[in-house]
Amino acid sequence: MNFYTKVIAGFAALLLVALAFIFLFRTSEEKVIEQLLEQGLKAAEAGDAEGVVALISPDYKNGDETRDSVVRKIRQAVNQRISPASLKGSAIHVSGDVADASATVVVGALQLRREFSLSLKLKKENGAWKVTSADEVGR
Repeated sequence: MNFYTKVIAGFAALLLVALAFIFLFRTSEEKVIEQLLEQGLKAAEAGDAEGVVALISPDYKNGDETRDSVVRKIRQAVNQRISPASLKGSAIHVSGDVADASATVVVGALQLRREFSLSLKLKKENGAWKVTSADEVGR
């Protein structure tokens, strides 16, 4: 095997190791975000508004909606305590310390059942993922 072949093979092996590391790290961050969404849903189902509010970034902004206005909405919605609640599916894309997530949430049962999709933006703040923006899709 000549020198150039060895260099190319070494570079390819190094590249594969780097890609594997990035893939594994990214997957773990996606799992952390999915667990965060589940945690927020369980808090809402239990009537724990502050557990849901804790997931909202101090820098939350969505158009004219501020953190204060979304916190008021969360507290009103959680007081209704519609259960059961479940996460039907989610898709998460992480890029460094920011992420986009789409999730379908199902609350209630039978005639009171409501299904809606959310589009979320998240940011890693002080080592924890926080929601910086949220939109109900198809609204």
